Amino acid sequence: MVPRPLPYPNTHPNKGTQGANTLPGHFFAAYPAQNYEILRRIYWKRRGYFMAVNIPALPEVERISSSVTRILGGNPSKFTLQGTNTYLLGRGRDRILVDTAQGTEEWREGLYRVLRGEAEAGKGGEVKVTTCILTHWHHDHVMGVPDVRGHNAEVKVYKHLANRYDPDQTLQKEEILDIEDGQRFSVGSEVDGDLFEVETLHTPGHAKDHMCLLITKSPDPEEVGCIFTADNVLGHGTAVFENLAHYVSSLKLMKSRAGENRRAFPGHGAVINDARQKLDEYITHRQMREDEAMNVLCYGTTVALGKAPLKTAEGFPQSTPPAENDAGKELVLGKEWESMEMVKVIYRMYPENLWGPAEGGLLQVLHKLQGDGKVEKTEDGKWKASEATMKDVIAEAGVSRSSTPSKL
Repeated sequence: MVPRPLPYPNTHPNKGTQGANTLPGHFFAAYPAQNYEILRRIYWKRRGYFMAVNIPALPEVERISSSVTRILGGNPSKFTLQGTNTYLLGRGRDRILVDTAQGTEEWREGLYRVLRGEAEAGKGGEVKVTTCILTHWHHDHVMGVPDVRGHNAEVKVYKHLANRYDPDQTLQKEEILDIEDGQRFSVGSEVDGDLFEVETLHTPGHAKDHMCLLITKSPDPEEVGCIFTADNVLGHGTAVFENLAHYVSSLKLMKSRAGENRRAFPGHGAVINDARQKLDEYITHRQMREDEAMNVLCYGTTVALGKAPLKTAEGFPQSTPPAENDAGKELVLGKEWESMEMVKVIYRMYPENLWGPAEGGLLQVLHKLQGDGKVEKTEDGKWKASEATMKDVIAEAGVSRSSTPSKL
């Protein structure tokens, strides 16, 4: 990782270092000069530069807690950050392994080296992984299963829905046991003073079979209440999901179960010092995305009448003030919108090449809001606020539905 004096490249997306329009799109052309710094940072972050340069380097192997050792997967990328985090749990001869990364040689050698080192330090015989828990089916978490079996052929490997849910068929040749919500796994014993136990939490959203793990017993009281978040919450940035309604419900469940002032151990990225605080941030961010979609459907802008602009995850205003030629235009309440029309309002500060992916995320939000009864989809595929929602909006605004002068 090469250190740089600036967190983002010191160029504008439509200008080279000499100030010429050397990059396509002329992204900044429609915005005043005072917005350039905000736009530059958003642009480069969304293009992956932030992830490539500014995430901290992590050791290949690190004991991050008295009973928890993190072993990086050896598969760094802009999607996996520093690589997939796998965790070796416990203190005695039998250990629990959380996830197996992507089956790289670096990860296999790292795991074996840690197990040998633990055996030498303990002087109590060979240390083995006897239980392996896969948090979900994605290939960057499950492809190291053969390497685990190579070290201990008797290891029991668990995943929610077992082999019944394996879209990539990565695990078809493996015997995978099912996990139930609330199931507990332990190693060690109270007699020896090394009992370590985790409880599984079914937390769909990122994936249908996604599981988090909560530490329920440990010789170290500071570990009890810590949570392994897998890919629902990351050490840096925000996570992707396949079902937003399930995802938000899972975040709330995780927050309710995590201990106060306890850490979170994510599937990717650095340790999170305060699990509940980070979960609050994730929940707030998702609520902001819902609010801005509702504001567009109700008011035609991400800013509700008489309220302050929403903030992006980067802490910048989500909406820029309307252009001067928008002044005096009538604002139509409750119109019908195509999803891409909404993207052009919500993401007006972003380059057009990001609008396609942004539409996918917006559709997830709209489907959740539809399930909540707040929006409706018309016969011609457009979106609009529900009648009940618009009644509340009109009552709050104190105007007729047809139009009102823009106050933005």
